[in-house]
Amino acid sequence: MYLQHLAKEFFSTLDERIGPFDRPILFRPFPFDVGGSLNFLTVGAGREKVVTYVSWDLFGHNKLKQGKLGRYEFITHCDNEKWCSDIITNIGRQALSEVFDPDDIMDVSPWIGDLQSNLRGVIFEEGFSTQIRMELGREQCGLLRCIGVTTPELNFAREHGVPSLVKALKISNVYPNTILMRSSIELPPKQASFELSGKVNGSVPNVT
Repeated sequence: MYLQHLAKEFFSTLDERIGPFDRPILFRPFPFDVGGSLNFLTVGAGREKVVTYVSWDLFGHNKLKQGKLGRYEFITHCDNEKWCSDIITNIGRQALSEVFDPDDIMDVSPWIGDLQSNLRGVIFEEGFSTQIRMELGREQCGLLRCIGVTTPELNFAREHGVPSLVKALKISNVYPNTILMRSSIELPPKQASFELSGKVNGSVPNVT
């Protein structure tokens, strides 16, 4: 009952701050726990080219490995529903055995399959963070944003850190979207990367 109440409060907060989510909210008949895809709450489905997707199976999962955001779900802004269904679901399965935090990176090329996509990696950043007041105190909750990136961008994030790549994506008007068929952005030379980040953050561990 505690987790159900917490999830209800988290959903209400997200519906107000991120949404409102599209209605009716439809859940997949084949559950995530038995091999199905994650369920997703959406904003803009059927109306916008880039739709906001928020997963909705991990927050209350008893195997979720909590990190800096506490209990969390994934959020992505993408132009392809199948990419979210395939890639984010696979990341979600790993989240039951490994901790994911903002500024992590991940090579997702083994999961691309027959998807037509120029994106081969994902970077993670804090998408939303809040504390929900409960009887036993405040619960840290959040959304971990997933942004699809090309191989050169993934390598850049490894060398200079996710925040530097995020700044470059913003300059190129790509952030925060995951656009499957886009080309790599023009990445700054090494000297410019110092200016983007203030310093070189060093290598970021690859989450696999």
